Amino acid sequence: MKENIHIKVNHEVLIWARISLALSRTQVSERSGISARRLTQLEEGEKPPTIDDLKTLSKTYKRTIATLLLSNPPVEKPFPHDRRTVDSQDLNVLHEKTVMAVRKARALAQSYIELRQEMVVEIPKLTFFASIKENPKEQATKLRKLLNLDEIRELNNPNQILEAYIEKVESLGIAIFQLSLTQDRLRGFSIIDEVIPVIGIKRGAETPTGKIFTLLHELGHIILNEGGLCDLSENTNIEIEKWCNAFSAEVLIPTPELLQMQTVVEHSHRGEKTWAKMDLVILGSHFHVGPLAILRSLLENNLTTPDFYKEKHKAWNKPSFGRAKKPEGRNIAKETIKEKGRTFISLAFSAYDQNRIDLKDLSDFLGIKLSYIPRTRQLLNA
Repeated sequence: MKENIHIKVNHEVLIWARISLALSRTQVSERSGISARRLTQLEEGEKPPTIDDLKTLSKTYKRTIATLLLSNPPVEKPFPHDRRTVDSQDLNVLHEKTVMAVRKARALAQSYIELRQEMVVEIPKLTFFASIKENPKEQATKLRKLLNLDEIRELNNPNQILEAYIEKVESLGIAIFQLSLTQDRLRGFSIIDEVIPVIGIKRGAETPTGKIFTLLHELGHIILNEGGLCDLSENTNIEIEKWCNAFSAEVLIPTPELLQMQTVVEHSHRGEKTWAKMDLVILGSHFHVGPLAILRSLLENNLTTPDFYKEKHKAWNKPSFGRAKKPEGRNIAKETIKEKGRTFISLAFSAYDQNRIDLKDLSDFLGIKLSYIPRTRQLLNA
């Protein structure tokens, strides 16, 4: 008969592990198979857990057993501020997958810092900041000049354009990761309390142009020194969200340039307020944005009507917008490069090539099995 070995733990650590993943006791009981009564006994310190209990809770909380055996609950950094356009009762009520994504972003940022230290590469210090009292369009113009964003116009491939924007923003001293954000209507988030600021972008079900807008929106949060969890709703009444939306839009579609486009000039002279989608698509291709982004900028400049914009926004902004019509099977190498970014992956391989880390370390930094490393390098250099 199997003997149940009981382990002495600090019950407050068990409570912390559950709460840190935004789970209720009922949810844990349903997922783990540990009865509600037993879970209450464990969390109130009435009875010690068995090794099987700890294994089960470790899997449920996505924490190591060693973490559950800590003498005291660790002090974790606060969660980014919830800036979603949800009912007040839903604010700060987040799915565990969202919690895990933020946790992963923090861990990746630490790995990124470790890699730079291994390579004796200085960690860039962000020096571009703004105040919410300042005009977002003026700050966008300054950023465009600072990063020389006009040169991206020469690119045509949407994914290359996205990578170019990511590389430009990274040069400011920001770590950028594309993560699985499948819950809570999130499109992105920003973290400002790490050694290096962090931006997380929704990896799936988004077009490259949508990701670029999210990237620049979150950059707005970083330079305002106000991180958060965002859904980028245009109906928001939150001032900082409106500022970041305006900042992102102006970075991508500079107003003076838009107003000088021939199609815009002709519409303006004729006093037309309605637009053919093809005209918006052509304008969008020039600025590397979607037709709705162009239409939003036209609305800001009184070149269309609120009713026309709302009509097209409702018609074009479908939930399936940006989803692949024929989803591909999993490509681990491609996912790894997309998630961590080419800068991170290149640093890891450079550290390995210079014998600063071994093959096991490389596997750990990349977060993939050894067998996927050759294909990842091949894809990186393609």
